[in-house]
Amino acid sequence: MKYLLMAASAAFFMACTNKQNSVETADCSLPVANSYLQDSYAEVPLDQYLRIKDALVSSNPYEAQKAARHLDSLWTASSPGEQLLSSVRQIAATSDLAAQREAFYSLTQAYLVSLESNPGEDTLYLQFCPMAFDYEGATWISRESNVMNPYFGDEMLSCGVVRKALAPSAN
Repeated sequence: MKYLLMAASAAFFMACTNKQNSVETADCSLPVANSYLQDSYAEVPLDQYLRIKDALVSSNPYEAQKAARHLDSLWTASSPGEQLLSSVRQIAATSDLAAQREAFYSLTQAYLVSLESNPGEDTLYLQFCPMAFDYEGATWISRESNVMNPYFGDEMLSCGVVRKALAPSAN
């Protein structure tokens, strides 16, 4: 009995002191949704793509919509191609997180083609989650080498690997 009480006390103590993904309150902690959004993003297509990715990592469909609308306005002026516009408009048109994640996969595939012909000035990372879309797998582009999965968010935040670094242009 003594050991059972000690184990229960230890479990309660660990639950109450787990600060990750929680807000401290007087009677333990309440889980909260994490936000992996940055304070600001540049007014360029790459940063708006990354803003959509971060919104999906945060499981925030409204922020993803907002970023997609902004990216659409940036791209409308420069006509990036029908696949890019179609994918970003699909994200902007729905608040359904699963539908946004599917459109994000298409957006990523089209954006990778665009980056091959016009690499940016930053080193980017092509990342891959083998479990996305019923184990078909899906890729995304990140500025950071650490994996933060936009297809699962906090459910499986670090599920994935870095496939390769995308080198910046030599200009």
